[in-house]
Amino acid sequence: MNRRELLAAATAVLAGTTTPDPLARLLDGLGAPDVPRQVGRSEVEAVRQAATVCTTMDLRYGGEVAAHVSGGALRWAVSLLDASMRADTRVELCEAVGALADRTAWTYFDSGRTRCAHRLSALALRTADKGADPDLRAHVLLNMAAQVGDALPGEAVHLVEVALSDRRVCGLERANLHASLAGHLARTGARGDALRHITLAEKLAQRDSDRPAWAHFLTTEHMDSIITLALMSAGEDGEAIRRFEDLIPRMGADRLRGKAGRMIDLAALYAKTDRLDEARDLVGRAEAVLSDVRSTRATDRLTALRRRITA
Repeated sequence: MNRRELLAAATAVLAGTTTPDPLARLLDGLGAPDVPRQVGRSEVEAVRQAATVCTTMDLRYGGEVAAHVSGGALRWAVSLLDASMRADTRVELCEAVGALADRTAWTYFDSGRTRCAHRLSALALRTADKGADPDLRAHVLLNMAAQVGDALPGEAVHLVEVALSDRRVCGLERANLHASLAGHLARTGARGDALRHITLAEKLAQRDSDRPAWAHFLTTEHMDSIITLALMSAGEDGEAIRRFEDLIPRMGADRLRGKAGRMIDLAALYAKTDRLDEARDLVGRAEAVLSDVRSTRATDRLTALRRRITA
């Protein structure tokens, strides 16, 4: 597109007319950006910001939306690892790439693309291992456990226990690990151990603790959600219902995917405890929330729950 064509395109847009050419034609001739010969702080910060943006998109719009953006950003971020840089910059870049790969893996998992998610989690763990952030490495292991926990809870327990064995992990991430471990233990039948880890998670979550820069999503609501899910897995239905009823109104538009998920969980508990009218009402409300979210996992769970209630 030359200058005259550019001006003509702008004039058409301003006049409210459209061009018959596909929008994709505007991308003709654009290739992938060149990898810089020397990577510095600017590139590291750009990868960090990409992880933050993709996390925000994932929490708000769901993995099916965020995966497209996150996957492209990750390809560029990984290409930076082949460039020259100072040793300390490489450590920071590996941490940033690890955080972005971990979020990208979760977006693919939320999209139902589990095999891709597993490969991306392996990438996240490899790059995080080359960094110097034990909290990030622990969180990658936690998310890897979450991906296999429903089918292989014993293996999930092992992964989280490995993460917890690193005493350098901060208190807030340790609380997250204990709560997640409780859920996996409950699914193996170790209910007593699960309840013990829930208690540990609650104690740690109540303390003032530094939050890693990449972990802005580890909010009070997040911790309440993970702990309540563990209580649900342990069969503490009444307490889980009470906590979900308190939590859901506190979850805002910035976490619609998670809010829809907790509504589905609460509806399932209502159905389990013969509160079918409340379950049906909540299913309808969750469906309305998911109309603005693209999450294969949440949508599939809602569909299955609706069928059970109808049956």
